[in-house]
Amino acid sequence: MATISSHYFRECVRGARRHGVNIEALLESAGIGPEILHEPGARGDVHAMARLVQVIWRALDDEFMGFTDQKAKFGLFGLMTRFIIPCESLGQMLRAGTRFYNLVRNDVHMQLSEQGPEAVLEIRFSRPDLDPAHYFLEFWMVIWHRLAGWMTGGPVPLNWASFTFSRPISYIEEFKYLFPCPHRFDQARNCFAFDARHLSMPIVRTGAELKSMLADAPLLFMTMPAREDGLARKVRAALLPKEDHAVEFPSIEEVARQFHMTSQTLRRKLKKEAISYGQIKENIRRDIAIQKVVKGNARIEDIAQSVGYSETRSFTRAFRIWTGSSPLQYRILFHAKR
Repeated sequence: MATISSHYFRECVRGARRHGVNIEALLESAGIGPEILHEPGARGDVHAMARLVQVIWRALDDEFMGFTDQKAKFGLFGLMTRFIIPCESLGQMLRAGTRFYNLVRNDVHMQLSEQGPEAVLEIRFSRPDLDPAHYFLEFWMVIWHRLAGWMTGGPVPLNWASFTFSRPISYIEEFKYLFPCPHRFDQARNCFAFDARHLSMPIVRTGAELKSMLADAPLLFMTMPAREDGLARKVRAALLPKEDHAVEFPSIEEVARQFHMTSQTLRRKLKKEAISYGQIKENIRRDIAIQKVVKGNARIEDIAQSVGYSETRSFTRAFRIWTGSSPLQYRILFHAKR
């Protein structure tokens, strides 16, 4: 079962909350328990996330989910696809799609440009203050990247992605999956780049396939692979301990054997995904530690031991790097916001 960080569940409802919508009712309609909003390290079913997005679309009659000044009425994306399905190439499709939104919206600007050997798709919203955690910006960028892959029948590899915000800490592993390429933070533009030769790739989808895709949207864009080799996610799944078990990791040699490769090959393939075996282990420690800190009143010393830190001081130092707060401060702030 594909899962997604609770960060996205919390941020997904921010726009609806700003418009006074009953969030508990939204969650109930999507078949989601309210606890997902209160557990920073938790993960939820990606199908549930897709249902929640659909519920918000309909509740607000807004495909931009309350993150912009004006509504993007439900059905606008489907209307846009009628303009792109006759296109013969990816370049034509992206130019038609961006032209459509630039014509019908004043609060979003999209631009496709060729910069030397690269094609760059830039996205800018006029009111980023309405999306302070940049949830919808990321969502919109992912949709266009995945749509390009779906329309051409396979993932479009990204060369790099640029963002105006700082490097996210609490969900960076998820971020790497959404944008599987080198990242540039604190930049002037939000954009991603790919080999310009891909612009000539033919469109292979039919109108019937498009209709079926729209019926399930946005599920397809959340579950289709951003690229073929999701090895880091497979390694993470293999390392996750059973519930309430102490965190203990096998050697990289043992893990490599599970995937029928040498440890050198595993290291090399993970490096291509901009991550290492050590980083995957540290990310798991982080996620489990955050859950334990906010759940109950376990002693920080015991939590440190359970996630593999022999010294509480070392654990506290690591926790500050992960969250910007000490474990006790994080616990207090978390419960104060509930």
